[in-house]
Amino acid sequence: MEQLSYSRLNFSALLVFIFLFAQCTGDKSTNNHTDTDAGTDATDIIDDTITRQEVWCNTQWPLTTQTSPGAATESLYVRVDLPGLIITPPIREFLEVDVGFGPTGVHPGDASWQWETSDYNASCLSCGSDVEYMGQITPLSEGTYHWGARVRYDSGPWQYCDRSDDGLEGSTDGWTPQTAPSLIVSRDLRVVTLNLRCLLDDFASRLPLIVDTLTASDADLIGVQEVCTEDGPLGHDNLTEIINALSTRTGKQYQIVRTVTHRSWDTYDEGIALVTPHAIIDESETSLPMGAFLRKVVMARVETPLGTVIMATTHLDHLDAQTRVDQATAAISALTAFNSLSEPLILTGDFNEGPDAVVHSLMTDAGFSDLWSNLYPLDPGYTFPMPAPDIRIDYIWLNHKITPLSISRILDTPVAGVTGSDHAGL
Repeated sequence: MEQLSYSRLNFSALLVFIFLFAQCTGDKSTNNHTDTDAGTDATDIIDDTITRQEVWCNTQWPLTTQTSPGAATESLYVRVDLPGLIITPPIREFLEVDVGFGPTGVHPGDASWQWETSDYNASCLSCGSDVEYMGQITPLSEGTYHWGARVRYDSGPWQYCDRSDDGLEGSTDGWTPQTAPSLIVSRDLRVVTLNLRCLLDDFASRLPLIVDTLTASDADLIGVQEVCTEDGPLGHDNLTEIINALSTRTGKQYQIVRTVTHRSWDTYDEGIALVTPHAIIDESETSLPMGAFLRKVVMARVETPLGTVIMATTHLDHLDAQTRVDQATAAISALTAFNSLSEPLILTGDFNEGPDAVVHSLMTDAGFSDLWSNLYPLDPGYTFPMPAPDIRIDYIWLNHKITPLSISRILDTPVAGVTGSDHAGL
């Protein structure tokens, strides 16, 4: 563990002298154990030296960490010092170092904290006279917590550790919530993109497949294309029917940002939409350069369990490559303006061209990462046309504020001869 947040002068030479002097004097007045070997074993040497050893510790790294329920955290690092002693292997046998977590603002001595033992980190090259321990914790419930450490020597009282960076003093000045590192427990952010194929190809048969898939995904953010409404008071609306059924299945209420882009097949009002069970802070839409039809990009700032995220979706021209370049350029400009604070951003959509075309290069040059290519660079990940796709034209793009974890195709297998759409979703 090479991060440095605490340093002190090294008194190793002086400590060696004190240690040897105490051993040679043979003073047993403070001995807590029976001396059977005239001070020759490690226990006797330790006990003859000091009765109740002072302990110093800090929570070294990280200052903030995040995991999902039931998943172990990254390694949590703790530095320990025993002033007056060189922490040799025999002395380490008397050290107990635990890492744990508890409710925000609650002292770690409270019974609400949960603890796990940690292990000595023999590879620490920057520890000086300190020693370093590392451990992991596995919280089961979502929430915001403190993580911390506790240390004791020879079954003495626990010393509770907090930060020592930025002029802080670790355990020297006691534990305070203001100087305790944070633990955020939240499940991963789940995103779906899907072209709904309007109301074509027997939508009534496709609807259960789509709802089953979206229910199983438990998505936080959904971007959909070919959102279609049929004329007349009895006309179907594919998105409304999907979301009503989805809400019944999940028990969640969904927020929708929706816009119409053009008339399709002289029958439907077609557009794009964003769907989320989380609160929408604000939203925007921008018309893109005209192609065969009007196209748009729609954007929303969403308050997710992981914080504020900008979600967007678009559907580029299906006929002309240069028009797609112009539309992608305009979409990037609109997203940049909407995301003036450089927040985490996700763009989904049907881009109507593969990753070997110009728009893909345009997006990557603008700082976006193609989630599929990022995780599966050797897998083409075809999404269109179903059920025998031979090109990937559907994308989830991320800016640098988001770390990709996994991606897979959805609705990529017919069920009883029915495909959910002419696109596989992601």
